[in-house]
Amino acid sequence: MITERHVQAIWYDRALRPDRLFATGSSGLSGGELRVVHPGAWNLGPGPDFLGAVVEVGPERRRLAGDVEVHLAPSDWDAHGHGDDPAYAGVVLHMTWAFGPPPATLPPHALSVWLGRYLASDPGFSPDAVDLSAYPFARLPSSERPCKEAIGGDPDAARATLSAAGRRRLVGKAERIRRRLGGGADREQFFYSEVMGALGYTHNAAPFRAIAAAVPYRTLVSERQNAANALIAAASFADVSRCGRPGNSPERRLVAAAELFTATDVMSLMDADDFSPAACRAFLDMMAERRIVGHGRGAAVIANIVLPWAMAEGRVAEPPEWLPPEDVSWPVRLTAFRLLGRDHNPAAFYSRNGLLIQGLIGIHREFCLPIHPECAACALKDGKGDATIFCRPTAGRRP
Repeated sequence: MITERHVQAIWYDRALRPDRLFATGSSGLSGGELRVVHPGAWNLGPGPDFLGAVVEVGPERRRLAGDVEVHLAPSDWDAHGHGDDPAYAGVVLHMTWAFGPPPATLPPHALSVWLGRYLASDPGFSPDAVDLSAYPFARLPSSERPCKEAIGGDPDAARATLSAAGRRRLVGKAERIRRRLGGGADREQFFYSEVMGALGYTHNAAPFRAIAAAVPYRTLVSERQNAANALIAAASFADVSRCGRPGNSPERRLVAAAELFTATDVMSLMDADDFSPAACRAFLDMMAERRIVGHGRGAAVIANIVLPWAMAEGRVAEPPEWLPPEDVSWPVRLTAFRLLGRDHNPAAFYSRNGLLIQGLIGIHREFCLPIHPECAACALKDGKGDATIFCRPTAGRRP
């Protein structure tokens, strides 16, 4: 029995993926033999199955970079509503097990690949032999990453690298806040908007900031009884994504936001100057009162807003050695497995310290997201564990 996860594993793992693949073009785009340069990052969140893939097509080896969506049949693309979802506009490959005509709603630059044609009749292939539990983290593509070879074998160097990367990321956040405040942004409204963005998580950060602009802080607290309804009404005019678990829907998060701003003293965090473990835990307890915001999301608010805010206003000189841990996201886990190897222990290494989690996020965004096929051109591996790479300006890369 073939499932979508089988097809995902086959695409991700070069040991399972057929050596020769052929792609079919649509909308006038030519296809041809497909060479996989990089399968992309296995996406465990909403959106396409793989992000940032790189392939070469045809005898001229035309390079395409973008996302990959996996289905059992081509018709699943429309059945799942991807044609109308802007999150799938960057798809360059539609990978299916069964044959069928390419969906008309595929992005105009996307190619279709019929994967089942290569394996369904192969007597050496058995779905039962694919250990689905090994993907994506226990099975890294191609080989160990060069950064792991350079850093992962030295725990002290790896921790120093993550710590330095976390500090660099937080300093960058503080600089952005300092520029906004120096540019005349309303301090109270800006803080409220930033916290709202954090409550929207990655996919709804911008829409939640738009909601904060539509329902300003002073308006929200002046009509406390109607605060949740006002935010939800504003959401109907924002481009809010409803991907994810129903229990964590945007509406539930907006209700929680209304209670956070009208029933707690969260705005006092604008003036925080103590980021000791005890003070951070007190912040979390305040935000988690009556289960308004979970400790993981509260820790993300501290790391991404409250601490950089204090640094921007000069109350704190630099990040502390320890921050409360936020939820470990799929980019963090993927980067950790690349950098530290499949056998590392997250609890013993990084998952209990938010500063190190920030470091993994920073490395993911600064080094892993830019397209470097097979990681050969990544500057992190050349640091050989020298954490000062994060203390130097790096041309061409954003902090």
